[in-house]
Formats: sequence, structure tokens, C-alpha cells
Amino acid sequence: MKSLFLNCVLFTLKNQEVRENNYLLIFYTWLSKLVQNGGLGRDDFLMISIDERTLEYIKTTPRPLTYLLSQLKCPHAFKIFPAPETLSDGMKMRYETHDFKQDVFMYLDIDILVMKPLSLITSQTTPAKLYVCTEGTLRDPNYGADMSATDDPGYTSAVFMATAPWVQEVLFRRVHEVYRNAGYYTLDQPFFNRAGYQMPHDNKLLTRHHSFNGHGYSKEHTVLFNCGGEPGKGDIHYEKIQEVCCLINAGMF
Repeated sequence: MKSLFLNCVLFTLKNQEVRENNYLLIFYTWLSKLVQNGGLGRDDFLMISIDERTLEYIKTTPRPLTYLLSQLKCPHAFKIFPAPETLSDGMKMRYETHDFKQDVFMYLDIDILVMKPLSLITSQTTPAKLYVCTEGTLRDPNYGADMSATDDPGYTSAVFMATAPWVQEVLFRRVHEVYRNAGYYTLDQPFFNRAGYQMPHDNKLLTRHHSFNGHGYSKEHTVLFNCGGEPGKGDIHYEKIQEVCCLINAGMF
């Protein structure tokens, strides 16, 4: 079985009270589904990228984090960074290089619920590739705002995989080269698309295992259920995820 280095990002903006950040509740829900369904083992690793204020808060406030982490079957660690001033700065933390030894690196947003073992995805990978999920086309500014409008597929930046350290390094370097505070609705995603299309080899698709708000959902194949919504709106995101969890528990998904 191929080993996995999994990364997620959690942050509170510099001018926001941590206790008012609904993304903490989203993170606990995400982590509970990862524990329940992810199938991670001792050869895998979870890296939680987090700002220092948020980490201090969740370590000192009675919450389920300690118990949830104790139920993980894989090692974990925190990668600490300063509290970002803007959402765009926070999203940029997705593209900080990690020194991983596992077979596969995966980045996953915390509003994507893990429905089945992640090995169902990693087992199908080949070395030295970038794996992405397609949504729409580059004519949609949510994906192609930083590129020429074409009918080529758009990539979500909410989930992607690299099957060699150099692939991750090249991708992240290219994102940083084009990244700026441009005011795009999807913040970092147009830059991720530009960098993805600049990769030296054809990218592979994991779209089959990914459902965006229920679209393309399959009980057989869906591993990742993306509860996407307006970026930075934690209250809206949290309500949606709780509704989806109720539907999952009732057997709809």
C-alpha cells in the first residue's frame, strides 16, 4: 500500500478573534471524518499547517481536538506560521513546501469530507505526476481569471496530489511566481491553474473520486465530498457541512 503525506491548512485572520472563527468547528468535523473513514496508518503522516494564535487557542480551550488526534493511526505534526492579514495570504499557505518521504503528497481543504479510505485514490497513482480535479473550464474566472479564456478544464485548488517531491516543489514555486493579491473571488485558485498548466508533464485526474456539493457523486467511487462555498464565510461553510453530515448519516450519500 502506498504511503500518504496529507496536508491541510487552518488559520484565523490577524484582526479576528479566534473564538469567533467557525473554521475551527469545520476542522473538527473534517478531522472526525478523516479518523472515521480515511484509513490512515503508521506509514502515513498528517501535517496541519496552522497559525500560532489558532494553535494556542485550540490547545488551551476545551475542545475535541486532543481526543480526535489520539484516534489517528498515523503520526501528525503542526507547521506553524504567523497569522495572515488577508484571506489571500492565508490561502497562500497551501503552497508551502513539505519535506515528505511518503509515496504521495496530498493537499486537502478542511471543507472536503473524507467518505472512504484515501488509499482508494493513492493506490491508483503513478510516480512523478501531479493529480488534479477538474471543475468547469478556463472561461470561468473562478479558474481562468489569470489566464486566457479557453475551453480547457479548470482545476480546483481544494485538493491535489504530487507523487514526487520535485513535482510539489516545481508546482509551488510556479504558484509563488505568479501569486499576488488580485482580488479574485476564488483568491488563489486562478494562480494554481496557471501553475498547473505550466507543469512539464501532463497532469492526471482524480475527478472520478471527487464530488463538488454532490455533483458527480457516486456511492462506489466518491472518496472526497467537497462542501464548497463562498471563500472565507465560515458560518455558511459550517452550516452546509452540518447539513451534509446529516444527509450522510441518513443514508442519502
